[in-house]
Parts: sequence; C-alpha cells; structure tokens
Amino acid sequence: MSITPLATYLEAMLVSVDNQSCSGLADGFDSESISHDWFQRTLKDSKVCSLYQDLVNKLGLEGGYLLLDDTILEKHTLGIEGICKLLDTKTGGFILGLSVVLLCWSDGKKTIPLAFLPYTKGKSKHDLAVELLGQAKEWGLTPKYTLFDAWYASQKVLKTVIRLGWHFVTRLRKNRYLDGKQLKTRCRHPHWHTIGKLKGGIEVKVFRRGSKFYATSDTSLEWKTVKKLYKIRAEIEEVFRVLKQECGWQGVQQRNINTYSHHLTFGLLAYHYLQRLKLQTRSGVFVLRRRLISRKLTLNRDDLIAFLDTAA
Repeated sequence: MSITPLATYLEAMLVSVDNQSCSGLADGFDSESISHDWFQRTLKDSKVCSLYQDLVNKLGLEGGYLLLDDTILEKHTLGIEGICKLLDTKTGGFILGLSVVLLCWSDGKKTIPLAFLPYTKGKSKHDLAVELLGQAKEWGLTPKYTLFDAWYASQKVLKTVIRLGWHFVTRLRKNRYLDGKQLKTRCRHPHWHTIGKLKGGIEVKVFRRGSKFYATSDTSLEWKTVKKLYKIRAEIEEVFRVLKQECGWQGVQQRNINTYSHHLTFGLLAYHYLQRLKLQTRSGVFVLRRRLISRKLTLNRDDLIAFLDTAA
C-alpha cells in the first residue's frame, strides 16, 4: 500500500488545531494543493485499519495487562449509525454521541491502545468486548490479567477470559449472586473475603472493602495485589483523555460509520506517534501537540514515514 497519503493525513492530524474534520485538517495543514476533498478521499480509500493492525502485531508486546472500557464520543447531529442519547456516568445526564469500546495493553507504566469497536445496533458492548479479547488472542498476547470495571463483569465476558486461558480482576455490583446469595447480604462486616462461584459456575475470590466488591479468577491473590492491579485499570482513562483532546476522537464530523472508524484509527496512529516523539524529546504529549500546532516543533516527515513503514 502507498504510505504517502497515510503519512500526509497523519501529519495533518498532528499539526492541525482542529483535527476532528477534513475541513479542519485542510485548514491546519500548510499546503494549498491538499483540500478538504483530498482528505475525504483518503479517508474513504485508505487501508489504515489493516496498517494499524500490522503495527500492533509488530509491537512485540509480552505479558502485561489488558484493559477494557468504553467511552462516549459526543456528536451534535444524528445521521450516523449508532448515534443516540447516551447516559454519561460522570455527569448523570444524557448526551448525544457514539459509544466506543476500547482495548488497551499496559505494563503498569505505559499504556497502548490496541483496538476499538463502535457500539451500534445488533450487538451489545459485551459482544464487542468478547470480539476485542478474541482479537488480542489472535495477536498472540498472553496478559497476566485482564482488568475491567463492574459493567463488563458479565458471564459472557468472564467466561471468555477464562476460556482464553487468562485471569481477570474486576469490580462486582453489590447485587451479584455468589453461591446463591447477593454480595450485599452475605456479611455486614465492611471488610471480608471469600472464595465462591458466581452464576454460571465461575469460581472467584471476592474481597469486600466498604461498599465495593472486587473479584478475581486467580484465587491465590491477596487483597494488596488485587488493589494494585485494579488501579492499573484506571490508566485507560488517561488514554481516552489523550485520544479525545489531542488525537481527534472527540466531535468527529464524519457521517459514515466506515470513514468515522477510519478517522478514529488515524487517531490511534497519532497516539502512537506522539508517544514516539515523547521518548525522543522527553516532552509530554500535550506539550508536544501545542508545539506542533504553533510550529515551534517541526515534524520530521522522514521519521513519520519510517514509523508507518515499520507497520506496513
């Protein structure tokens, strides 16, 4: 595949103030010969998704942890599959947008987005989570633990993790049943742990800490380790923040689900390249974007093409 159009689109995402739309990319990219229509054609015809999958395959990730969560990407108009009013758990209100399920890999220090799937009619978020975990297995990943919050602790997801030969650490809602009894009624003491089975015969070790319940399929773990592992799960929130604020994920203007997904994939490439620049310059991602936008930092196009060539 030709790397040049992909490199141009990625470069525009890195240096444009508005990297959420083709018009914004055209305005922020210093070239009179490349217009909104050029970016739109590139977005339709590019093989960016397969290139990104090749990049992930070549990262050589070993061990570590898989993090699973979803986020809402706000969109102010209808007209694209999956756009609807969604509950924002942070504010408690409803916003118009598209929900995206994301899978990340982390070693506890650095976190890398691996793949995403948009939530549309026909499949639940748990179905999408199962697909993403299966994809990670195909890539040959062997995580120490898979980490997610109570929303994804369904029978389907838990059994998938076990079937793939992995362990999980998660939160459980207080109304979940363990050995036939709801967690909230098992014991009134705010601190306890026990080994039992959830519905579906899933054996877990459960820890209660105050009003919260944590569970793991690795019954040899102690609370100190479970607490440490669950904190790693929160790293995916920082990935969402960078993707939305700096990599064009928030407010995408595409009206077709395929081009929308292609743009989000370019956002993942931008995330990876910013991490590369972070190591080269020893500057933070947000500082790098400000410097690239103001042209105080000039993007090395040869390095950008070499980055994409590595994946191709």
